[in-house]
Amino acid sequence: MPGDADEGLRAKVLDFIRAKKGHIADEAEVLRLIAAEGGPPGLLAEMAGEGAVSVSSGSVFLPAEGYLPKVRCLICDGVVDRRDLVPFFREKHFPFVNWGFHRDCLRGGALEEMLASGMFRCEGGGIFPNYEYGEGQNPVTIAIRFLRSEDFLYALELKSDRGR
Repeated sequence: MPGDADEGLRAKVLDFIRAKKGHIADEAEVLRLIAAEGGPPGLLAEMAGEGAVSVSSGSVFLPAEGYLPKVRCLICDGVVDRRDLVPFFREKHFPFVNWGFHRDCLRGGALEEMLASGMFRCEGGGIFPNYEYGEGQNPVTIAIRFLRSEDFLYALELKSDRGR
């Protein structure tokens, strides 16, 4: 059972994360805060195990839906329920996902067409860009241009016609 000092430090950690834009903090920053306050090294892992925070890809965030940024589908631009999300990771820029795909949008040949294009790859349940980031090139912008292009939409239309 945590003592009063641990409870105070836990509250400081949560306040620190709440103060960040999107309620997401860099894991290293949170660990520095805990160390500076004299907290135990395993406090962050303990808080994550209790569900007070979530730790993923070097980021710490509050797990409540209200704190998480909305996730948009790169194909239809609709808001994706996190239970129905196939994430799109912008690994070199942001470890946290705020873009992805509806599972339904990937059915009917879209995922196969995306992989065949060579622009995307699948790993561990997520989709990653398979191209180099260049000066001023945002992977989301590149993905949107491709996924909403006439060529991609025409290829999907052809695949859906074959399925009838």
